[in-house]
Amino acid sequence: MSGRIAIWFESFWLLLLLPLMTGAALLSFIYKPILFLPFALSLALTTAWLISRFKLQVPLMTSIAFFLPFSFETAVAGDFIVFIPTEPLIGIALLSVMMDVLRYPGFLKDFISRELRWSLPLLGIFLITIPFSVMPMVSVKFAIVNITYLLVFLFLLNYLFRQHPGLFPRLMVVYSTGLLIVLVFALFRYSGFDWNITVVKGIFLPFYKDHTIMGATATIVASFWLMYTGTQKKTSFKILAFLTGFLFVFAVILSGSRAAILSLGFFLSVVLLLSLRARISHLIVLSLVTATFMFIFRHQIVDTIYRNPYVSRSHYTEWTGKLKSAGNITTDVSNIERMNRWYSGVKMFAEKPLTGFGPGTYQFVYIPYQKKELMNRLTVKNHWNIPENSGGTAHSEYILALSEMGIFGFLALILVLFRLFWITFVKARFHPHRGLIVVAFAALSTYLFHALFNNFLNSDKFAFLFWGMAAWLMATYENNKDERVLYSG
Repeated sequence: MSGRIAIWFESFWLLLLLPLMTGAALLSFIYKPILFLPFALSLALTTAWLISRFKLQVPLMTSIAFFLPFSFETAVAGDFIVFIPTEPLIGIALLSVMMDVLRYPGFLKDFISRELRWSLPLLGIFLITIPFSVMPMVSVKFAIVNITYLLVFLFLLNYLFRQHPGLFPRLMVVYSTGLLIVLVFALFRYSGFDWNITVVKGIFLPFYKDHTIMGATATIVASFWLMYTGTQKKTSFKILAFLTGFLFVFAVILSGSRAAILSLGFFLSVVLLLSLRARISHLIVLSLVTATFMFIFRHQIVDTIYRNPYVSRSHYTEWTGKLKSAGNITTDVSNIERMNRWYSGVKMFAEKPLTGFGPGTYQFVYIPYQKKELMNRLTVKNHWNIPENSGGTAHSEYILALSEMGIFGFLALILVLFRLFWITFVKARFHPHRGLIVVAFAALSTYLFHALFNNFLNSDKFAFLFWGMAAWLMATYENNKDERVLYSG
C-alpha cells in the first residue's frame, strides 16, 4: 500500500502540470503559433507518462472510442490536417506504448502476440516503400498515420483484449452511443431540409465527410450487434442488442450508400456459411460453381448490365432503383468514374509493380493514367478544380495498395485478411469461443466486400472499427489455454 502511495506522490507534480501545459498550449495556438508544437509535445509526453505509469490505457481507449464518431478534420500549422480530438489522443496512446517498451524489458515480447506477427509485413511495407516514393514527404506523413492506427487499434487493442477479454464489447457500446448521437444530429438536419434525398450526402458533416463512410461505419456496427445478440443469455440484453443492430441497419439505408447496402447482403451470405460450418473445400466448390455459372451465362449477364436503365444520381429514381444502379456501367457516371479510378490504379501498378508510387500518393499522381473513354463530368483533370461530388482516391482498398505500395504492399494486406479468414473457417472450428470469433469475422466481412468499392482505413473513426474488430478476433482466438485447440487444424 505504501508503495502505491509513493507512486502517486512521485507523479503528483505531473498532474499539477497538466492543466498548466494545456492552457499554455491553447494560448500559444491563439497568440503565438510557433510555440504551440513544443507545448503540445510536452503535454502529450507528460500525459503518456501518466498513462504508462498508472496503467490507464483502458480508460484512454474508452475515451477515444467515444470521441471517434465526433472527430473532424481541422488544419493545424498551415496545411497539416488533423482529426480533432481523436488523433492527439491516439498519438498519446502510441507514446504510452513506447514508454512501456522502455520501462519494462519483457513488454515488447508480450505486446506482439503470435497472431500479430502476421501483421508485421504490413507495418514494414509502409516504411520500406517510402524511399521509392515519387512524393517522399507525402508518403512519410501517410505512413506515420497508418502505422499509428495499426499499432494503436490492432496491436495495443489486441494486447488489452488479451488482458481484459470483455473490453471490446464495452468499447462498442461507447462507440455506438457516440454514433447514435451523430445519427440523431443528422436526422435533425435532414428534417430541416424537408427530408430532401439530395442533401443526404452532407447531413453527417462535419463528423463524416460523406454518406459512404457513414454507410460503411453503420454497416459494421449493425452487423456486430445483430450477431452479438446470439452470444448473450439475458433476454433483455438480447432485445437491446438486436434493436441497436436494427437501428444501425436503418442508418445504412439512410446513408444511401449502395456499397454499404450490398455489403449487408454479403454479410448475410457469410453468416449462412458460418452457420453451416462450411469448410474450405465447400468454399472452393461454391466458388467454382459460381464462376462456371457466370461463364455459361456471360452473354446474358453482360447484356443485362448494358441494358441497366437505373441511374444513382437521378432525383426520380426510387430507393430500389438506386440499388439496382450499382450494375449500370454505361450511363451511371458515378460507376463510370469509379471504373476510371480503378483503371488508373491498375495502370500505376503496371508501371511500378514492385514498389508502387509511395503511400498516400495516388490522389496526386493518378490524373495522367485515366482512360479517355471513361472520363466523364466527375473526372478530375486539375487538383485545384475538383468537380462537385468527385472526392476520394482509388475507391478500392485493394487497388490503392497495389498502386501505392506495389505487389508486396497488396500481399501484406491480403496476408492479414487471409489469416482472419483462416482462423475463422479452419483453426477455430472447435474453439470454445468460436461464437465470438464468428461475430467478429461476420462484422469484418462487410468491409472485406465494401473495400472493393471504397477505401476508409486511413480514417481514424473507421480504422478503429476494422482493426479493433480484427484485434478482438485474434485476441479471442488466443485467449485459450489449451494449445491443442489453439494451434491445431
